[in-house]
Amino acid sequence: MMKPSTQIDAFQTFHSIPMLSESECQTIRSVIYELKQDWTRRNPFLPFYTLGAASYLDAAENEQYPQSAQRSNLLLSSRFAWLYQRLGTVLAQHLGAPINYNHSFALPGFHIYLSCVLFEFPIASIHIDLQYQQLQWDAEDTNFTNPISFTLPISLPQSGGGLNVWNVEQSEMPDSAALQQLIQSREQRFYPYEIGSLVVHSGLTLHQAAPGSNLKPDDDRITLQGHGLFSRGCWQLYW
Repeated sequence: MMKPSTQIDAFQTFHSIPMLSESECQTIRSVIYELKQDWTRRNPFLPFYTLGAASYLDAAENEQYPQSAQRSNLLLSSRFAWLYQRLGTVLAQHLGAPINYNHSFALPGFHIYLSCVLFEFPIASIHIDLQYQQLQWDAEDTNFTNPISFTLPISLPQSGGGLNVWNVEQSEMPDSAALQQLIQSREQRFYPYEIGSLVVHSGLTLHQAAPGSNLKPDDDRITLQGHGLFSRGCWQLYW
């Protein structure tokens, strides 16, 4: 369903779509900080949080994920209704098909990284996006071969941010020990983010949140995160 896109050298194709102004991103950031009491800390040693339920963290370990998703959806939809409407419009135009927020799952939510010297090191997981495997879909009417993942940068450190990408596809994924050797044999590339520009890709090429550089005390990295599968005639979005 996706339109042809421009390759980044030999790597998975990415789309970068201008979506929000700088002032709109500043407004979203302010609201996120107003909701700080609703952030979920995801690491006991690092200032890494989410606002919203995330299937890659919650559905794999928590049988109450549907209930957690419903609670967070009420909060997010009440404070960011206009943002979800804008996201749906932009993705529908880009994908050439209608979109739907599947409210059986979590709405796209936020990654929040506060400033920490450890985030200057490549400590984020190297992975492909298989979150959909944690959720219950209508198997007869869902395309599992063509997923999408998307990231919308709301705030970035002064030195910027982005993704590290390796030209390793899902079909090549070995066991964890062999994966390290495979990574070392493939060239690593950097895909830069721009505040307010939506980045869309399949999620099936190996990638990692790139480390920061010379982080300042007031730096943060806030991104809206989500995924989608084409099911029942439209793109079903979730996190």
